[in-house]
Amino acid sequence: MIDQLANRGFGHGTGLLSPDCSKFIVNMPKNASSFVLDWGNRNGWSQATIGDNCNWLKVESLIVILRDPVERWVSGVAQYINSYILSNCGPNGPYYEPSQYTRYISAVEFIAQYNDVVDRLLFDNAVWLDDHVWPQHMIFEDLLPGVSRKYFMFGPALETELSTYLNWKPVENLDRNRGADNTDIKKLQEFFTARLNNRPDLRERIERFYAQDYKLIKEVFNV
Repeated sequence: MIDQLANRGFGHGTGLLSPDCSKFIVNMPKNASSFVLDWGNRNGWSQATIGDNCNWLKVESLIVILRDPVERWVSGVAQYINSYILSNCGPNGPYYEPSQYTRYISAVEFIAQYNDVVDRLLFDNAVWLDDHVWPQHMIFEDLLPGVSRKYFMFGPALETELSTYLNWKPVENLDRNRGADNTDIKKLQEFFTARLNNRPDLRERIERFYAQDYKLIKEVFNV
């Protein structure tokens, strides 16, 4: 199932490799991936795909950054809609030839036209839209089997914990790729946050979809 994401530009098994090939950070969309990529590159790490460019038997630690699944879904679904629905001729396409039917739609217009039919379609396919909402465990569970996993949790302490563990030097002006800096994405995040708050049944549906991710987080972080 991961293969279908390749059409959306996601590279399964991609990430950052340490200079000595002993550590590999899995590319996990919506989990500080742009920030970690920028920071790692500036500390001498290189982009890599498992199986290429080094002796992968040397890797001793697979590093995975996890995030609260519902929080990630809100961020991810907003990114998906902004990238593929509001602008379905690009920059992530084109999936259709430009025409009067493929004009740009703003988040305000999308929200105004949102109805029960759209709601049912979206939540029927809620975690399979693209890599931004794909279950986290599926992105890394088959990578380098037998190699120990080191987990971090997305949040305020992430930068300090990564710096300590990886001995990365702090760098200013890193690419944090905050969705809230984009007006459309911010409006979509606010809309779906309110949607889940007002419809506990929809939140529970998302939580059920991500049951395996929640189980993993509970086991690793005892929360």
